[in-house]
This record gives sequence, structure tokens and C-alpha cells, in this order.
Amino acid sequence: MKKQHNIIRTALFTMAMTAVIAANAMQPSGLKEKEAKELQLFSLAKISLSEAIKAAEQKIGGKAIEAELDDESETVQFEVEVLKDGKIHKVMVDGETGHVLKVSLDDESSEGNKNEKE
Repeated sequence: MKKQHNIIRTALFTMAMTAVIAANAMQPSGLKEKEAKELQLFSLAKISLSEAIKAAEQKIGGKAIEAELDDESETVQFEVEVLKDGKIHKVMVDGETGHVLKVSLDDESSEGNKNEKE
């Protein structure tokens, strides 16, 4: 009886592992390339994501609601969304120096405010 249970457990474990391996193999290569690019950019950053958030919050005087590595840029930049006075500001922070490169109002934020006023 124990032998039969061990065989069943082994078979179930093998099937589960095969499913996991197959699922990983089916990931699009483009996704793996994007992740590799992001990891490479992160490794080049001289500041942390936390430091980028702090720089953006200080520049705007609000609170960060979202932050990520800007994978569309050829240089290391962090994109931080900061909320202040009901508006979302998109702040680009240099990943090497920590300086704020650009500040703009998020389009969705300004559209949302227009709808609320109407």
C-alpha cells in the first residue's frame, strides 16, 4: 500500500514539474528580451528606486503613487508619478545622478479633472 502511494506521489510530482517547465518554455522570447534589457538598465543605475521617488516627491511636493524604470529610454531613467492637489505629475529622474530631468502633468490626470468639472 505504501509503495503504491509513493508511486502515485512520484507520478504527480513529475507531472507537476513537467507542466511548470513547459509553461516557462512557452514564454515569448520578446518578453525575456525586455526583462533582460530592464535588468541591464537597473544594473547601470547609480541610485535606487527609493532615491528616485524621494527626488520626485521633493520636486513636486506631493506623494508618489507609482514608480518604475523607464524601459523606453536608452539611458537609465526612472518614471515616478506623484500626486499633488488632485493632479498626477509624471517626473523623470536620471538613474545615474538622481536629478529630475522632466516634469509634466499626466494626460489621464488632466482628463479626469475636466470630467469632474463638467
